[in-house]
Amino acid sequence: MNEAILSKEVRLVSESGQQVLPTVQALQMAIEMGLDLIQISESDPPVCKILDGGKYKFELQKKEKQSKQNQRTIETKEIRMTITIDENDFQTKIKSAIAFLTKGFHVKVSVRFRGREITHSKLGEELLDNFCEEVSHLVNSRSNPTLQGRMLSILLKP
Repeated sequence: MNEAILSKEVRLVSESGQQVLPTVQALQMAIEMGLDLIQISESDPPVCKILDGGKYKFELQKKEKQSKQNQRTIETKEIRMTITIDENDFQTKIKSAIAFLTKGFHVKVSVRFRGREITHSKLGEELLDNFCEEVSHLVNSRSNPTLQGRMLSILLKP
C-alpha cells in the first residue's frame, strides 16, 4: 500500500483501463483523489489499484471470515481394540462407533498388536471386517485396512 510498493513501475488498473506508470506518478494520482495506491498482485510490473485502503482491508477480512465459516472441520474419533477383545467389549465399541457415526464424525478403528501378536495380523483383519459389518448400515465409505507399525487401522465415514 502506498509507499510500501518498492518497484519503479506499476500496472495501474482503473476505470479507463490498464496503463503502466512510474510508481511515483501513480502514487501522486492516488493522493490527488484522496485514496490509496494498493498492490493487488505480484507480477512484473505489479498490478495496483487506487482504492480506499481501510475499506479494502475490511473487505479482505470479511472474505476471509466468510471462507472460514464455510469450511467444515471434520473430526475423527478413534476406537482402539486388541485382537484378544471379548464379545461384550466388542459390542460396547460398536455402540460407541454408532454414536460417533450418527453425530457425523469419522471413526478410525484401530487394532493394536502387542508383543508377538503381530504375527496374527489376519485375526486383526477379521476383527476389523466384523466391526465394519456391524456398522455397515451407517457407513458410506471406508478405506482399506492399513498396517502402520503395530497398529492395523481403518477409517469409516458416515
